[in-house]
Amino acid sequence: MKTKNTLIITALTGLLLSGSALKSNAQDNIATAEKTETASTKLSVLQVKPMQFRVSYNNSISNNVVVRILDTERNVLFTENKRIEANYLKYFDLSTLADGTYTFEITDGKEKASQSFDILTTTSRVVSSIN
Repeated sequence: MKTKNTLIITALTGLLLSGSALKSNAQDNIATAEKTETASTKLSVLQVKPMQFRVSYNNSISNNVVVRILDTERNVLFTENKRIEANYLKYFDLSTLADGTYTFEITDGKEKASQSFDILTTTSRVVSSIN
């Protein structure tokens, strides 16, 4: 009986300690997310037509931004160095890209903002009966 109580107490203590370790990791992740959120909230990617996107970046901290489009392997498909006053706005026609996941990335001085998006070909099928 004594051994069983000792095992239960040890197990409960281990659970409590592991729970506090998980809590501290979650707090670290939240702090990291808050640091990167400021640049990410400046970036807006909006699909305005099929395969056409409006990319805007507001309140730039520098006069020069670097805009890139990357694929899933981080290959650079498009790059542009643009001198701007305060905001960046450009429309992109991405109809030539194959299905996959891509990322718009804007570097503004020391800040970097990115937003990923998927391109998926949709097909529609009609079922009909032949008599």
